Parts: sequence; structure tokens; C-alpha cells
Amino acid sequence: MTTAMLPVAILAGGLGTRLRPLTDKLPKSLVPVAGEPFLAHQLRLLARAGIERVVLCLGYRGEQIREFAGDGRRFGLQVEYSEDGPTPLGTAGAVRKALPLLGPHFFVLYGDSYLPCDYRQVEQAFFACGQPALMTVYRNEDRWDRSNVEFDGCRILAYDKKNRTRRMRHIDYGLGVFASGVFEELPEGTFCDLADLYRQLLAAGRLAAFEVSQRFYHIGDRQALEELEAWLRTSREGNTVEFVEQYLSEAREILDRLDRASIARMAQLLAETRAAGGRLFILGVGGGAAHASHAVNDFRKLAGMEAYAPTDNVSELTARTNDEGWATVFESWLRTSRLRAEDAVLVFSVGGGDAERNVSPNLVAALRYARAVGARVLGIVGRDGGYTAQVADACVIIPTVHPSRVTPHTEAFQALVWHLLVSHPSLKQAETKWESVR
Repeated sequence: MTTAMLPVAILAGGLGTRLRPLTDKLPKSLVPVAGEPFLAHQLRLLARAGIERVVLCLGYRGEQIREFAGDGRRFGLQVEYSEDGPTPLGTAGAVRKALPLLGPHFFVLYGDSYLPCDYRQVEQAFFACGQPALMTVYRNEDRWDRSNVEFDGCRILAYDKKNRTRRMRHIDYGLGVFASGVFEELPEGTFCDLADLYRQLLAAGRLAAFEVSQRFYHIGDRQALEELEAWLRTSREGNTVEFVEQYLSEAREILDRLDRASIARMAQLLAETRAAGGRLFILGVGGGAAHASHAVNDFRKLAGMEAYAPTDNVSELTARTNDEGWATVFESWLRTSRLRAEDAVLVFSVGGGDAERNVSPNLVAALRYARAVGARVLGIVGRDGGYTAQVADACVIIPTVHPSRVTPHTEAFQALVWHLLVSHPSLKQAETKWESVR
């Protein structure tokens, strides 16, 4: 049985000046790479390497990083945060401040580095070296960046990012391992650079080295970002297996975060609607319209509930759209159906409707009418729930775990929730086909 690996401090507080204008409104960690924020790739890489816990050291636009990474569960990690505060602390100073979260030994990783090495091997080398600090090095030969380390195969002889020599054929790989005492020696709350600390440790004979064989990638400038992007799109690390695992991990997180009480409340209100002889009208556009058609079948056939979807009547829908306008099409349909207080309206929508921004105004108009007549309003929606969440008697909001996949996750879990409802003991009246076959 393998032991838990050391935590990783990621230095994610930099300004990313060489990536402007990409970083004018984004921290460098969230710059898009191969269709996703860089941090997503970095965290998944660490999780695959066996890392379980990460501390993100934040500075510039740190709140955006917090919002994106959350608690880290969707990446298979536990993520915590340490912030510089109003005064930048430098890379070493940021680690100094994060010490209460890191424990006695830990990795330190630059926030713009993507390092596909064997982290457990690096950790083992650190504990075997007998020194309080270890720098990983790579034989770079000035290929991917300017080499800055003179290494004899066992020891670092010289390290300097500014005063380079011809003997420097290796480079600081971007991953270090440290005992906490190294940073405890630094004055608290003062600026200190990690490169300066490395040089001090080297001069004192307290810095070990470990040579890795995998090249490094980073997003420090546009060219490097493009190289990483190309590699992610073509390499094993960027293949469909990784995406499948990430997508499913996001789905697991959504499942864990679904509001059980809201679902139970919705089942209760639907049961009361049926008992009162009320009808169920299901509204949706796009994928929501397809859900509405399917759900109408299930509520009628399995739950014995009179249910309708206006989008099932293409002739009326298109005629009203042509003659009266799209914004009132659902409201008009409900008026003609003589919606009454005993009825319920269920909405499938990603955004829930927003009149001010002209997003699904037809849903907003329909819900205003439903409220006016006293009908129950229910919703299974994404994002913040929009207008639906504001006026609903019960609303299930599908949690957002990845900003670029709100729609597919919302629509997938809408189906899960309505199938749960028609299977709920308070609603289900008939067996589904295959469960009834003996």
C-alpha cells in the first residue's frame, strides 16, 4: 500500500505580464489552453501523479482562481488557498505565508509550469538526499528556455537566472521539494524570491538535485503556451481518455451537490397537483423542448398525470410565433389551455430566463402568467436559475462545476431529476416496461 504523497504549493499569484492582453482580465492560471483554463490541465496532471492535496498561493485576481477551482473535488484533489494580501510577498514569501496549510514537507510548483514527470520518484529522492531542499533539473541545452544550472550529474555547481555561463546546460525544471524549516527562517510578511532562496541554500550546501528526463512545458509567454497547447492536443496527456475522466468526475461532483431537499419538495408538489386534479405543463426550448416531450410521456404513462408540452404542437407553435411573436408563444398557449391555480408549470432551461438580457423571454412571460393565476411553478435549471428560480415554488439548480460545460451538464441532469421524480413512490403508478418483464 502506497503512502499519501506530499502536498503541492502552486505559486499562482503572478501578473502574467508577458501574456498580455490575455491576462488583462484573467490570472495567468486561467488563461485558456487547448479549450480549458491552464489550471485545469495542471491540477489533473497532479491528480494523475498521485497528489491528493494542493495549496494555491494567490495574488493577482485570486478570487477568479478560487471560483474556478473550488474545493478541487472535480479534479480529484483537495484544494486550499493562501493569499498574499495587499502587499506582494514574492514566490518564496508566498510559500512562507502558506506554511500552516502545508505541513513539514511539501512540493513547490510554479503556477505556469506543466511538468509531466514522476512526482513520487522526486519525492523519494528528496527523502533520500538528507537535505532540507531539492531542486529538479533538466538537461535543456538552451532549447526550451535559457539554461541556468550547472550540474555535474550529482550536484548543482551553479545556479543563476541572470548571470548565465556556457557551462549551464541544465535548467531549473520548476519543481522543488522542501522542509518547512527552510521557509520558517525567512522574515514573515516580507518579499522574498524563490530563486534567491535556492541560491542561498546552494551556497550553504543545503540544496540537493534530481535530474528528470521529461521536458517541461509552461505558459510564461505566447510561444510556450502554443507549444503546450499543441502537445496537449496530440499527446497521450491530452487524449480522449483524459477528457472522459474529467467529464465524468464533473458529473460525480454535480451528483454529490444536487439539492436533495428541493427534489423532494418538487415530488411533493407534483403529487399534490395530481391529487387536486391539476395538470402539468412542461416548457422548454432547444434541448429543454426535447426533454419536455419525453417527460410528458413519462408523467402521463408512469405517474398517471395529465401532462402537456406546447412544443409538441408544431403547427400551433410556429403559427403563434409567426403571428404573435416568440416572446409570448408559451404564455398564449397557457391562456388557451385555461391554466388554473390547480395546475403546475415545469420549466427545463439552462439559464432559467432573463427578461433584462432578452434570454428566453417566452419562459419569463409564461411564468409571470402562471404566477398571476396562482399555478404552481417548478424548475430544473442551470447557472443561477434565472427568473425561474426567483418565482418557483420548488427549483432544482444543477450546480456549475465547469464554466464551459454548463449546458451539457444541466441538460443531462435535468433528465436524471425528472426520471427520479416519475420513479418516486409518491408519484409512480405504473411499472416501466423492462422492470415489468418476468
